[in-house]
Amino acid sequence: MSSRTEPLVVFDSVDKVYEGGVKVVDNLNLRVEHGEFLTLIGPSGSGKTTTLMMLAGFEAPTKGIIRFDGAPLNDVPTYKRDFGIVFQNYALFPHMTVAENLAFPLRMRRENKAVIAERVRNTLDMVKLSALSDRMPTQLSGGQQQRVALARALVFSPRMVLMDEPLGALDKQLREHMQLEIKRLHEDLGIAMLYVTHDQSEALTMSDRVAVFEQGKIQQIGSPRDVYSRPSNRFVASFMGENNRLDATVAGISEECVTAHVGQGGVAVRAHAVAGGPAAGEQATLMVRPECIQLFHRDGFENNVEGRVTDVIYHGDHVRLCLSVEGIGALVARRPVVTGEPGFAEGDVLPVSWSARDMHAFTIDPSERTEGNA
Repeated sequence: MSSRTEPLVVFDSVDKVYEGGVKVVDNLNLRVEHGEFLTLIGPSGSGKTTTLMMLAGFEAPTKGIIRFDGAPLNDVPTYKRDFGIVFQNYALFPHMTVAENLAFPLRMRRENKAVIAERVRNTLDMVKLSALSDRMPTQLSGGQQQRVALARALVFSPRMVLMDEPLGALDKQLREHMQLEIKRLHEDLGIAMLYVTHDQSEALTMSDRVAVFEQGKIQQIGSPRDVYSRPSNRFVASFMGENNRLDATVAGISEECVTAHVGQGGVAVRAHAVAGGPAAGEQATLMVRPECIQLFHRDGFENNVEGRVTDVIYHGDHVRLCLSVEGIGALVARRPVVTGEPGFAEGDVLPVSWSARDMHAFTIDPSERTEGNA
């Protein structure tokens, strides 16, 4: 039996290669801690769902070892792995009532009728569906069906819950509500959850840690704040939210600050030096998020320019301002809507600033460099 100081789940140098030599998971080393909510996020085909399926036992690793609580899991059948699993399509039994759907995994474990009745009742209370216990799945809304699927995954007190795009079929408002419900259940129960999604907002809202996948590899893993605010490479910065991107050439590096010349005009800007980033003389991509663009000049901010408003896009709680900055090009700023504050109009010329720590300098792939600066 392993110590609780050791991870609950360990992927040790795991590969998954499909027929035809397509490698969808490439030398994966991943740890899932006891009680944590870990989200795997990435575009389609990045390896996140295959990783979950290997842990669940629906796929077998081509190479490497998966351990659960210290014991190898590779040869353990799916039905013997102590996991609750929730899929996007709910997978409820249409011929069973809500209560019967929850009772099914308990019957398979040969629990007695009294225990089954108590656990079904308590779990339905937990997900606030007690009044619907006698309904058939077809009589439920999408959100109610997803709650039933989640309850069925929890009813037998699994050591861990695996969820693959569980909210993908729900509308935006219900999806956001269910995010908070799942987060509440995780906090109340304290069990580990592995969650797969391609939705950045979902990952940032719910997770203790986020692992960003691309081409079968983890590009970055860390807290939601770290992954969003301190992306380790260009892919993570682009995938996790919106960014302004500027092409530049690095003029020099001092400690953690890069000085770079942007575009044809050679305007000097300063940015945060990412580990493994570009060296002096190399081309770089500079990225800064719209909410980091301030519409005033601020003492202590290294980058201060003027921008002309070319478009104002109203989003209810915020506006997006498209700006044209001489020598730099187009920037987008995001600003909260404040009651009583004067609005913005096309043609306005505004002071614009941002901090070097909020702009990151990333290396450009050699294949993307222009010939003149390669």
